[in-house]
Parts: sequence; structure tokens; C-alpha cells
Amino acid sequence: MTQLELFEIIQNGESSGVEFKRDERGNRRFNEDFAKEVVAFSNLKGGKIIIGVDDDGSISGLIDENCEEWVMNVCRTLVNPGVIPYYEEIQLDTGQRVAVVYIDMGYSKPYYMERGGEKRTYYIRVGSTSREATREELSRLFQASGFYHYDVAPVANTSIEELDMDELKRYFSKYHGIKLDDLTDSEVRNILINADIMQTTEYGDVLSVGGLLLFGKQPQKLLPNSGVTFAYFRGDTLSDELLDRKVIEGALPKLIDETVKAIQRNLKVASKIKGLKRIEKGLPREVFREAVTNAVAHRNYSIGADIRVYMFTNRIEVRSPGSLPNTVTIEKIKIGSYSYPRNPLIAQHLRDLRYIDKLGRGVHMIFRKIAEVGLPEPELKEEGEEFILTLFTA
Repeated sequence: MTQLELFEIIQNGESSGVEFKRDERGNRRFNEDFAKEVVAFSNLKGGKIIIGVDDDGSISGLIDENCEEWVMNVCRTLVNPGVIPYYEEIQLDTGQRVAVVYIDMGYSKPYYMERGGEKRTYYIRVGSTSREATREELSRLFQASGFYHYDVAPVANTSIEELDMDELKRYFSKYHGIKLDDLTDSEVRNILINADIMQTTEYGDVLSVGGLLLFGKQPQKLLPNSGVTFAYFRGDTLSDELLDRKVIEGALPKLIDETVKAIQRNLKVASKIKGLKRIEKGLPREVFREAVTNAVAHRNYSIGADIRVYMFTNRIEVRSPGSLPNTVTIEKIKIGSYSYPRNPLIAQHLRDLRYIDKLGRGVHMIFRKIAEVGLPEPELKEEGEEFILTLFTA
């Protein structure tokens, strides 16, 4: 944004898409006031928060150099689900600096502000003010929540250069019959936008969350805590000796493959002799592969936490960030009767890549295979904002 464009916005005043904020960082109340505006814009159609401008349009400027870090911290700690805004600073001829924070339309509605982990407050934007949503308005936000998905949300400060073009070319050639090498740069960009791998925003064409996670060279560099933490313990508790630990990063197919390898490397397989043959008996590879794939495909990526895979002597726990979405229940998961995709873009691409067979059938297959080999039935449970699948190995 140029200085002239900024002055024009200021001259037009606050609106349903523009909010002015005097920089009062250091005041705890200001943190909550800013988070309130982020929530309200996220629950509507997005907007701009201009820090360093008073309500009457006079420019007061930023108080120090650390505004961007503060903005990102508030958007991750006070706003839930966390958002990733685009941040821009404008240097004025007067020597003052003003920050423009772009809030995109939320893809995980409804958003709320959290105070001390106890009270949730939902805000909406009405004209030039933000206020708490009424019961009816909140009901509509929840009803609308299924229309937007976080995996197609834009990731600020990203570009096509962050994508692994070799992998993209292979994918589009094999599964869609499109040879990207035969197209112009503009045509390639249009295909990526139409496929939701990229998104067009006010601040340019950027990658979507799903596009970055599926085809990014280093996804976790721009989306921290979106990988897998693997740990293997000698015993059945987290306090027992740690035998193996690995933080797995990379695009989603790599996360799945490397996590499966880590489990297989540490899995003790029982066997018995039948005639002249040794028959292995234990947890089938397809079972823990499906468990990891489900976690990667269906976790809540708006929560900044790794998937955690813990191996013990008697079980494997796959801990996925995010509680069950909408009307999905544990009972429905067991029989494979649900069809709500939390991350439809990610699910579709993993289906193309043959990681997923049929939506909703993965856990049902796990239960069936476990019964066939005579192991105890897996355990499914929610603990706060985490879904846990436990596979017993003995």
C-alpha cells in the first residue's frame, strides 16, 4: 500500500471493512480490543486494522519496532481458531510509521476471543463497530461454519516460489493429464488458483494452507507446528525411558511416509512357527498407516500444534489436534457413516495420491483389521482440543 492509498482510506473513515487503532501496546486491555476486531472481521468478510491512526483519523504512528511480532502473537493466543494475518508497515514522509493488518474472511467460523481459557466471546462487525454476537447471530455463524474450510485459507507472505514445482508437474500430469511445462506462467498460476492451491487476495496471489502443506518445499517454515512428533518409550507411560524421538517435517505425503517408517522401525512383531514357515502376527502395517493418514488429513490445522505419535510397549497413540467437527461422533466414525471433510482440499489430493481410499471408511477398516488379527479393539476419545486414536499392540 502506498502512502497516498493510506491517506485515501483514512479520509474515508472507519467502515465495515476498516478499523483505526491508536498504538497502545503494553496496555493489556488494548490486546483484547485488537483481538476483538480480528475476531469480528474474521466472522464477516475480512477487513483492515490500521494501527497508528486514532478514531478521528489523526496519525499518531507506531510506538516501537516490534509491532508485527505483537500482532502475530495476539492473533495466535487470544483469537481462536488462530488466524494468520498479512502485515504491512508504511513509512510516512513525516517519519512516522503506520501498520496495516489485513484480516481475511475466516475459513473456520465462528471465531471467538478467549479470556484466560475460561470465557469465549464471539464478535461480529456491524457497520463501523464490532460488537458481541447475539444468540441468533451466533447460531447463524455456526450454521455457516461448514461453508468455509481452513485448508483453503490464504497464507500471507507466500508465493509460487515456495512450491515444489517438480512434484506439482508430476501430480497434474498423472492425475489430471495437464502438462504444466507446456503452459505459460500465467496459465500455470490460473490452474493453481482454480485448484485452490493458490488464493487471490488484496495483497496478491498467495498459497493456500492446503497448497503449502501438500506441495510446499518447507511447509513448516511458514506454518510452524504442522508436522509430526514421534516418540518411542520403553514402558507404558511418558515417564519411561525415551528410546527414539523424531520431529518429522515436510509436505503431507512425506509426513505420512516417514511416520509410518518410524513406527515400523520400532514395532516388535511377534511370530510363530507353523510347519516349516514362520508366520508373523501383530499390528498390520495398513492399520497404523491408515491411523497416521487420517490424522494428517483430518486434523485442525488452525491449531498450532504437531500431530503426536507415541509408541509404548503395549500400544500406539496417534494424537491429532482438534476436536471432532460439526455432527461427527465417535460412533459414526466407527461404522464409517460420516462424510464431513474438515479439510476437503487436502483430503481430495491425498485421495488422488492413493493415501485415502473412501472418505469416512478408514477407521472402520482399522477396527475390522484389528478384529481379524485378534488384538484388543482400538480406543477413540476426545481430550479437550485433541482427538486420540489408540492402537493396542498386545
